[in-house]
Amino acid sequence: MKTTILGFIGGIGVILLAIFLKEDVSLFLNWVGVALVLGGTIFSCLIYFSYEAISFAGQGFFNIFFKKQVSAAVAVKILIDLSKEAHFTEAIDLLGFDTVKKIPFLEKGMMLVADNVEPEQVKRILVRNSKSLTIKNRIAERVWSVAGSFAPMFGMMGTVIGLIAMLNRIDDPSAIPAAMGLALVTTLYGLILSSVIFVPISGKIRDFNHMNTKIREIVIEGVLSIQGEENTLVTKERLLGFIEDYTE
Repeated sequence: MKTTILGFIGGIGVILLAIFLKEDVSLFLNWVGVALVLGGTIFSCLIYFSYEAISFAGQGFFNIFFKKQVSAAVAVKILIDLSKEAHFTEAIDLLGFDTVKKIPFLEKGMMLVADNVEPEQVKRILVRNSKSLTIKNRIAERVWSVAGSFAPMFGMMGTVIGLIAMLNRIDDPSAIPAAMGLALVTTLYGLILSSVIFVPISGKIRDFNHMNTKIREIVIEGVLSIQGEENTLVTKERLLGFIEDYTE
């Protein structure tokens, strides 16, 4: 989340700095242009995607800013510690551990184990659930990516509309350069929305999805190992194959 916020602040800051240093800020303010580009992009996405896909996109945006995420190395450590405790503690008691609650997917898996669900069924349920979450995030990523392609289109559309209106109303040719500058502002808006907001968010959701899919794979292996009452060293070796930076 820190890199995301830093990226947004830095990206917008660089653009604003360039504007403040070069020109009068008022030249770059056109609320009609903002409404055209932002509104056009939103409504096009509503046409392009289903309500469900839009809701996934909103949830994906929320997750990258507000959802706490553990690393793969931390997930492995939690599962190894649980494997040690499982030899002396009932599965239902493991659910009360704070480390289990840190990873909702792990909590779901341990609940199945505590309910004495068969290992094959546990694996089937968790794998299906993991695939469902991965697909949802892929859809969210696509929504933001498509929005990033729409924004420059509407920016160009605003420029074309402005140029048409300008060329039909201006009698003084000397006024054309200034009016053209105003018309080009919408293109700038489209580029900013695409390059600083929509496309980066799409990439962030993709990265978030990749990491969480990996963590869920680790959890599935760990839960099955714990349920099978495997030796902790065996569990550790099963899980270490998922990561390269594990340290005790």
